[in-house]
Amino acid sequence: GIFLLTRWLGVFLVVLIDLAAIEFFEGMFANAAMALLFALSPVVAAVYYAIVEGCFEKLSPPPPSICSIYDSRFWWVERVWKLHPINFFHLFDGTPFLPLLWRLIGVRMGKRVFDDGVYISEPTLTTFGDECVLNHQSLIQCESQEDGTFKSGRTEIGAGCTIGVGAFVHYGVTMSDGSVLAADSFLMKGEYVPPHARWGGNPAREM
Repeated sequence: GIFLLTRWLGVFLVVLIDLAAIEFFEGMFANAAMALLFALSPVVAAVYYAIVEGCFEKLSPPPPSICSIYDSRFWWVERVWKLHPINFFHLFDGTPFLPLLWRLIGVRMGKRVFDDGVYISEPTLTTFGDECVLNHQSLIQCESQEDGTFKSGRTEIGAGCTIGVGAFVHYGVTMSDGSVLAADSFLMKGEYVPPHARWGGNPAREM
């Protein structure tokens, strides 16, 4: 029900903007007005879904650190996870606007962060320091399902860290300031990366 309602309202907003664009199709600047409104619709959709998930994240209890997949707390996490607006966020990959959208959801994002398309599965459990570099198709996953059990943990990425293209960071991880995770690496759950260290591989180890 929550998923359908939020998606319906999102479609309604986009259709409303597109209809307004058609209504403006008259006069000297008709084409410019239409183009502006059509371009605005995906931006509005991204901001809308970010606000929706941010509200649910604030109203929801924090994810349990460990519970059965039959626990009602796990199913609430699954419901909120389905609201994730990542498809719309890709419109802003590599721009200064993407960290702003992540902040709307609840990610603790530092200053001057470059995000070229990271996926963050659990915003409220993820923290980034200043001047981080998050490369394309990298993944921060702060939860896992293991043998019928849901587990989660906070992941902290320090200031000046770099996460390579396609790298995977699991839950309960700490990357200290200035550390680097190489491309296509898998940083296992609970790992601690020392300051200014360079790790890589699957599983990731110091290089």
